[in-house]
Amino acid sequence: MAEKLLRSSLLVLLAALFVGASGLVAPSSVAADTDAPKTLDTDPHLVGWWKLDETSGKSAADSSRHKRKGALKGELSFDKNSVVGRIGKTLKLDGEDGYIEITKYKGVVGTHPRTVTAWVKTTSSRGEVISWGADDFGEMFTFCFIRGRLGIRPNGGYYYMNDQIHDDQWHHVAIVIKEAELPNLHDDAVLYRDGVIAEIHDIGLLDLWPINTGSDLDVRIGRGFKGLIDDVRVYDRVLPDEEVMALFKLQSDRPLPKPKN
Repeated sequence: MAEKLLRSSLLVLLAALFVGASGLVAPSSVAADTDAPKTLDTDPHLVGWWKLDETSGKSAADSSRHKRKGALKGELSFDKNSVVGRIGKTLKLDGEDGYIEITKYKGVVGTHPRTVTAWVKTTSSRGEVISWGADDFGEMFTFCFIRGRLGIRPNGGYYYMNDQIHDDQWHHVAIVIKEAELPNLHDDAVLYRDGVIAEIHDIGLLDLWPINTGSDLDVRIGRGFKGLIDDVRVYDRVLPDEEVMALFKLQSDRPLPKPKN
């Protein structure tokens, strides 16, 4: 009798342990899924990441492993222009002479694949999110407003989305250049708006111009842009659709910060 009771007790204990272990599987899986997009923060192909979270000074830190600092130009400074961003803090750009220059960093050049992402908020339909390259045909890489819509201009061609984004709301925008022997806008450029592929404006389709980015100019963020740009990232690889969505979802699920009165 005592032996039967002992066996029963052991079975109950083992069952309880199994249920308890099973109960831990779901939270662990959720944690793994939640953390999965964060690997994009430590991706070795992340060649520049400017959060713009500083509150003083004229230097913007690079949160990638490369530590490519940005210098604030013109009258722009974190002391005067730091405001609530989409993620933490960011800079309020005036659309005039203030922008950020990533000193001695030339960006992803030549025909190499790349992905650029950022959060933007503006009521203006002009200015650059980011640019670099050389002032020659096909050798600039400018992610900017073109005819009132956001797109890519390599000098000698352009390619821009149909939907307007200058509505004073936060939008996550991205441009991907696929790997090709000589990439062109029509076949190898993909624009994203809020995590999904953007519809391309048919007028903005001077699109067979090749992309072969030069290396004369340093990377510049926010030149001529009036509004807010936040969490700017450059990868020297193609981010597939699901990873662009992951970057959008990673922060869009967070509540928007309340601006101070």
